[in-house]
Amino acid sequence: MASRIFEAGSVRFRRVTAGLARGAGTAAARFPVTTLLIVAISLLSNLAVRDYFVPNEADLPWLLASLYGGAASAVVVTLALEARGLASLIRHGSALAAALAVGLAIWFGPRFGVYPPALIAAVTLAVPLAPFIRRGDGMRFWTYTLWTNVGVVLAFLSVLLFTLGLSAILEMIRFLFAVGLSNTAYEHIFVTAFTLIGPLFALGRVPAGFEEAMPGPEDRLVAGVRIMVGWIAAPLALVTALVLHLYAVKILATASLPANEIGWIVTFFALLVLALRIAIAPFLAEETLPIRLFRRSFVAILVVPLVLLAIAATIRIAAEGVTLPRYYLALGVLAAGVVVLMQAVKRLRGDIRVMASVPLLLLALSSFGPWGAASTVGRSQTALIVAEADGTGAEGDATLVAADRGGNADRRLRSRLYALEDAGQIHRVLPYLDPALRERVAEAQGRDNSAFDILMAGLGLSRPSTLQSVRSFTAGSTLVVDTDGYDRATTELFVAAGEVDENVPGARSPIPVAARIEGDQLVVRVGTAEDRFDLAAAIADLPEAVFATPPERLAPSVLDLQGAGGRRLRLVLRQVIQEGDGGAISAATMSLHFRASEWDPA
Repeated sequence: MASRIFEAGSVRFRRVTAGLARGAGTAAARFPVTTLLIVAISLLSNLAVRDYFVPNEADLPWLLASLYGGAASAVVVTLALEARGLASLIRHGSALAAALAVGLAIWFGPRFGVYPPALIAAVTLAVPLAPFIRRGDGMRFWTYTLWTNVGVVLAFLSVLLFTLGLSAILEMIRFLFAVGLSNTAYEHIFVTAFTLIGPLFALGRVPAGFEEAMPGPEDRLVAGVRIMVGWIAAPLALVTALVLHLYAVKILATASLPANEIGWIVTFFALLVLALRIAIAPFLAEETLPIRLFRRSFVAILVVPLVLLAIAATIRIAAEGVTLPRYYLALGVLAAGVVVLMQAVKRLRGDIRVMASVPLLLLALSSFGPWGAASTVGRSQTALIVAEADGTGAEGDATLVAADRGGNADRRLRSRLYALEDAGQIHRVLPYLDPALRERVAEAQGRDNSAFDILMAGLGLSRPSTLQSVRSFTAGSTLVVDTDGYDRATTELFVAAGEVDENVPGARSPIPVAARIEGDQLVVRVGTAEDRFDLAAAIADLPEAVFATPPERLAPSVLDLQGAGGRRLRLVLRQVIQEGDGGAISAATMSLHFRASEWDPA
C-alpha cells in the first residue's frame, strides 16, 4: 500500500517537474532576452540571500527593478512583432534594444526626472495589448488577455504547489531521519522558485496564437467570467454610481465642496467602470437586466463623478500644489474623460483596445518629460516653498535657512519637502540653500541615502515623531578584525554615560582596563594610565546607512582613534545609542584594541 502511494506521488512529481521544464524551455526559445534578464534577477536575489549585494544593498532594488522593466518591455516588443510575422532576428534584436532603453531609463532616469514606478507598471500592463495595437479586433484581444492571465496565474500556482510539496517532503525526511536542509537552503529554494522557475513557466504559458476566436458559451471558464462581471461587478458599479450621484445632489443642495476622500473613491469607481466595460464586452448583446443597464449607461454614469473629481483635485492642487497622489488623480480624470469622449467617434466607439490603451499611454507618458509626474511635482512644490521662504532672492540666493517659522509654517514646509522626496526631486531646492548646507546635501546624495535627513536637520525641521529623537545601531553579524600591531584586546565592554565598565584583572589578563563616557568623550584607563578619545566625532563620520541596516546584516564598525595624550586605540563597536543626529552618546557596546607599551607608565 505504502509503495503504491509513493509510486503515485512520484508520478505526479515527475509530471509537475516535466511541465515546469517544458514551460521554461518554451520561454527560453520564444523570449531569449527576457529569459536572460530573469536568470540575472534570480542570481542577484540568491546572492542577496547570502548577504552579497550587487552593486550594494541600497542600489540592489533599483537594479532588480531595471532588469524587470527591461524584461517586461522585451516581452511587449516580442509579442508586437511576433503578431506581425516578422523574422526572429528582428524580434530578438528589437527586444534587446527595448530592454536596454527601458532598463537604463529606470536605472539612470530618476536623475533626469523619470518616475520608474509608472514606467514599470505601463510596460507590464501592456503585455496582452501589444499584439493588437492597430491590428486584430476587440474580441481577439479579450480572448488573448483571458488566456494570458489564466496561464500566468496557473503557472505561479503550479510553482507554489511544487515548492510547498517539496518543502513538506524535506521536512518529513528531517523529522524521520534527522537529516535536513538549513534555513538558508530553504530561502534559496523559494527565491529560485519565484524569481526563476515561476516567471519562466509563466512566459511559457503566454499564448502563441493571436487569432483565436471567442470561446462559445459552453466554455466553463467563459461562463464563470460572465457570471462574475454580469451579476456581481455590474450591479456593484451601478449601485456605486447611484451613491455618487446622490452625493453630487447633496453638494448642489448645500453649496459645499467635495470632501478630500472623493478623489480616491471616484478614481476607483472610474477604473472599475472601464475595466468592467472591457471585461463585459463579449456579453453586451445579452438582455439580462444588469448587463443591459450597464451597456446603456456606462458613459453617462462616469460624467458626474469625473466632474466631482476634477473639482476636488483642482481645489487641493490650488491650495497645496501637486503631489504624486494628486497628479495621478488628475491623470485618472484625464484618462477616463478621453475614453468617454472617444465614444463620440464612430470608428473608435466600443473598441476595448482603445479603452485599454488610453490609460496605459498616459501612464507611460507620466513617467518622463517636463509633463511627467516627477517634474510636475518638483516644479509645483519648489515654487510654493520658495514663495513662502524667508527670502525672495533669485535662484542661487540662500532663501531657505533654519529659522523660527512657527508650527504651521514648519508643517507646510515639511510636507512639501516630503512630497519632493517622494518624487525624487529634492535637488530642486539645492540652489535655495546656504552654500554649506547645499554642499553637505549634494555630497550625501552621491554617497548614501542620508541627504533628506541632512536637509531636514539643516533647515531646523524636527522629526514629527519623538521616537526618532534617539537613533542607534546594533551589529549582529561576524567580523574579523585586523590586529595591525595592536597586542592587547578586551572582551566586549558595555559603556554608558556616568557608568564605568572595567575588565577585572586575572591570571590570564593581568592588566585592568576601564572605560566610561563623559559627554562626547570616551575615557579609557589601562592600568594607572588614562586618556580621552573623541567618540562623538568618530560616530558622526559613520555612514547614515549604518543606523538603518538590520542587525543581522550589519557588521561591527571599526574606528581608529587617537587620544588627547597621543595614544592610539582601535574600537570595535557592536552597539551605539545616541540622542538624535549628532547628540550625546548614551551607551555603547565595544571591544578595545591597544598597544600595551603606550599605556606603560614607565
